[in-house]
Amino acid sequence: MDPASFSFAVVGMFFTCAKGYKIFSDAYKAPADAQKAARDVLIEGCTLEVWGEHFEIHQAKEQRSEKLKIHLLRGPMLYGCFEALCAISEIFTDIKGLDKKYGICFNYHTKGDRSPHIPRNVRALLEGRDPSRSPSPAERNEKNGEMDRKVHDYNNKMSLLQKCRWSLKGKGHVETLLKDLRKYNDDLVRLCTWEAQAQINRGLPTFALPQCKNFLDLHFMADSAQDAAKDKSSPMADGRERIAEMARFKAKVVTPAQVSKRFRARWRLLDKRDYVVKTSGPRTLAISRQDQQIVFVEWQSYIGHAGRPNKLAEEQIQQLGDFLSVPDRPHDFRILDCIGLFKDEPNSRYGVVYHLPSYMRDLARRTRPENLGHVCKPSSLTHLLDNVDAILDLGFRFDLAKKLVYSIVVLHTCGWLHKNIRSNNIFFFPARPADNKSFENRRKDLGRPYIMGYGLSRPDDVVQSNEHDDRGPQHYSRSPEVQRSGGFISRRVEVGKTADHDKLLVRPSRSHEWGSDADEKPQLNIYQHPDKMANPARRFRHSYDIYSLGLVLLEIGLWQSLQTFENGQWDDAYAFRHFVLTKLVPDLWGQCGSIYGGVVKDCLKMSSDIGLEDEEGRRLAWSIAERLNLCNA
Repeated sequence: MDPASFSFAVVGMFFTCAKGYKIFSDAYKAPADAQKAARDVLIEGCTLEVWGEHFEIHQAKEQRSEKLKIHLLRGPMLYGCFEALCAISEIFTDIKGLDKKYGICFNYHTKGDRSPHIPRNVRALLEGRDPSRSPSPAERNEKNGEMDRKVHDYNNKMSLLQKCRWSLKGKGHVETLLKDLRKYNDDLVRLCTWEAQAQINRGLPTFALPQCKNFLDLHFMADSAQDAAKDKSSPMADGRERIAEMARFKAKVVTPAQVSKRFRARWRLLDKRDYVVKTSGPRTLAISRQDQQIVFVEWQSYIGHAGRPNKLAEEQIQQLGDFLSVPDRPHDFRILDCIGLFKDEPNSRYGVVYHLPSYMRDLARRTRPENLGHVCKPSSLTHLLDNVDAILDLGFRFDLAKKLVYSIVVLHTCGWLHKNIRSNNIFFFPARPADNKSFENRRKDLGRPYIMGYGLSRPDDVVQSNEHDDRGPQHYSRSPEVQRSGGFISRRVEVGKTADHDKLLVRPSRSHEWGSDADEKPQLNIYQHPDKMANPARRFRHSYDIYSLGLVLLEIGLWQSLQTFENGQWDDAYAFRHFVLTKLVPDLWGQCGSIYGGVVKDCLKMSSDIGLEDEEGRRLAWSIAERLNLCNA
């Protein structure tokens, strides 16, 4: 069979299986004694969904997946996926088998009618007879007729089952059902390459966790995933472990309206007098008086829009402390370990205190106290872009971009928005020295980025009465100088007399010093989505984070800060985005390839109407991470 026709049949059977999983996995419609079973089936349904997402079946045009067709042309292994999908559909539609093997029975259901009239085709299905008509001789002789008939028959049965409700006979045999479903899901995944299997595992939590509607759902999901992960021979064992890890993490950081305080992690209130602050500025290093440990401190002000301390802003900082101080965070979440918060009341702010990376804590003990602040000083990505003249190797740039994207996907999956993604909120600490004795080489560990700057961060389900963030109005307004010039940069750079695009690619001044206020002076936030800039009262959403992330990926790809581009010709954020898409992104394609350039382009073109909580937004966000994984050098 030709790949195009086969992919057509696979797409049809995939959506048929998805219907079956939907029938069985909705715990809120399942009988009370079967809700755990429904949650277990949900995980398997998400496995199928992320498998389909990998092959872009959801975006298939004219019911044909081009990506699947390409993979079929490369090798015959994937031809087995149709049989696995048929086996899943057979499990869901074999009424007699469901009854005898799994202890599951179906009954026709209509609202408010105790003795409903059962349609003939539904009755035939419930009695174990085939409700489909027999194919005509012409249909039997059609090319691909057998596969098309299977798709049609299973889809018809599944549509009829959607009119019924299922229940368990006694305790049922749900474990047997799960075992069979996992077997066929595992068969689907094993047909993929090792790289694809790793991607499907990493994507599984992104599809499963948004299905959890409350605190208890998350705990049930974690328990179910942990049980499923016990089978280490399964190619999806890692993905199930990730679900359990992220579900437990998210359960600890859900909003107060969803769970009582006794279940929540409470940040540790520290004493400011216990720390010696090394420098001024929005973030700094400090030394603990108790154990001489050097720590990383970010200041979070609770000064309100009116210039006075704001109680709501203070409560939001405390809620942020709950989030940051949760232990056992997901592995891909690139953030320092938070020790706690201390209050600096005279300056109306909190200091969020973080541990340095573990290897630095060990080696810092061997460093003279007066040199601690110097040798342990981290550098922001902006600082590296401005001061490292040599462009980083393409493979390192790809690896850095992947780690940042995965970190944001984890953040969104766990129910939080960052709201301030930018290159000067991404930090690198000194690399582990070869002799394991000192940090005198001053090299930064570019393989370990840490995303910081969570001062504006909040849960994604919080509706704020005013989306102008009281704590930081300067982040959303232009300085008078920029307003008058119509420019988008916070510092001026020298530009040649010609207006050619290549004349705009100039090296910047080297002004980003640690502990200074240079990064935080009032400036137009070019990292914000144009729709948000045009209407600051608009509620922040996941697509805005992804837009900001796209600009950071652009900087990494070009290895140049956005602020180095002279752009006085523009007077709004839409013009700036247009310039980036039409001038800078094409350059990116030349330097980093079409895949990386396409990822950045999709980030920058993401609509405001898309959010990770919506199916479309969740799929697009995951598509960005998955496509980026194809970038290798």
